[in-house]
Amino acid sequence: MSELIGPSGNQLDLQKLWAKYEDIAMHFNDLLMRLRSQSLAGIAALATIVGVLAKGEIASLSVSWFVAAMIFVAMALFWIAIWCLDFLYYNRLLRGAVEALRIIELESQETGKLNSGIIMSTCIEREFKNPLMRDDIKHFRGVILFYLIVLAAIVAGAAFSLVMHSSSTSSAHATFSS
Repeated sequence: MSELIGPSGNQLDLQKLWAKYEDIAMHFNDLLMRLRSQSLAGIAALATIVGVLAKGEIASLSVSWFVAAMIFVAMALFWIAIWCLDFLYYNRLLRGAVEALRIIELESQETGKLNSGIIMSTCIEREFKNPLMRDDIKHFRGVILFYLIVLAAIVAGAAFSLVMHSSSTSSAHATFSS
């Protein structure tokens, strides 16, 4: 932190502190974007593998439609867990870091100096203590929509697999009855 001391030796350099806070906020943002994109890629890869195996296009590797449906259910649970990690943890880290940046910017506009001191961890802690509110849902519509669209596709895959399982089971029963 000695690099944040201003030329007078006793006051924080506001621009350097702001830059440090910005670096931390961007780090959290980068973590969130990687979490989302890598999770989406993983879900897409698993769905593709299940689809290929369920169709039986690879002769030696086939998966029953019931097993495919259960894999989709597991994927849905995994996707919900990723959403929880994103929305309830990483997103709150980012929000706290952004709040600290906002306070620095407001104070610097009003007085030209920092009155509150170093506050990044205090703002992040406050973010975790605050319950999620209805305004949070409005603010994160895009993130919530992203997760809901993918979850809907996973649930549709599970439903389709169950329908295919039912139809293959009933056609097998019809064959044995004849």
